Amino acid sequence: MLKVANKISIFFLIRIISLLALIFVAWGIYNHKFSIIDTKVMNQDVSQFIELKGLDEYTLASLVTSEKFTIKVYKYVMDLPVGDTEVSLSLVAHYKYYIKLAELRHNIENGIVYIHAPNLNLSTPVAFEFSMVQENQNESLFGPDGKELMEQLKKDVSEKLINKGRLQIGAVYDKAAKALADNLNAYFIVNGNGLYYKSIVVIFSNEKSKSERQFNYNISHCGKEQCSLELDLGKGHIFTFK
Repeated sequence: MLKVANKISIFFLIRIISLLALIFVAWGIYNHKFSIIDTKVMNQDVSQFIELKGLDEYTLASLVTSEKFTIKVYKYVMDLPVGDTEVSLSLVAHYKYYIKLAELRHNIENGIVYIHAPNLNLSTPVAFEFSMVQENQNESLFGPDGKELMEQLKKDVSEKLINKGRLQIGAVYDKAAKALADNLNAYFIVNGNGLYYKSIVVIFSNEKSKSERQFNYNISHCGKEQCSLELDLGKGHIFTFK
């Protein structure tokens, strides 16, 4: 009889514990304290982001600068200078740098989304404000025709802007990486996946230094606060308790 009573007591104890556990879980779910995160969803989310916007040039950074281009030519008679002409063209240039989202590659490890981006490209032709273009020319003595030199300079400006724009790509990688990470983070939040990662790392594959730029958005999988409990359940599933 004592063994039967003990079995009944253990049975009721197990039922009570199970009931309490169910109540606790229900309370946690109702109050959004518990959650099971499937990080595999992030792969689908990144793929959707790429598919939605991958057909166009995706501008990440821009530079607006004042540029001045000058040509000075001397005229010689029997190897003696008899005059010179200088022409200059001043304008405000808008350099835009983009990537093709369809070329992005990504992987997710330990709560970090790694974005492997292609090379940063300069959008051509480089745009500039026609209303702010200023032309100047100075001819001394028997210098060459200023109008002809100005026409030559105008023809060369497009190529000069492209060359300068490509030379300064290295200065915009930081800005471009942050823009890409911020845009992805905003996209994930809108789609309800803002807690599936802690950081986003952007790597430009063709950059000479190949820097890994890391941008932190969450302290844990609970967001801006540390989880009371965070367990890796394997196969991309993470259990969290706030």
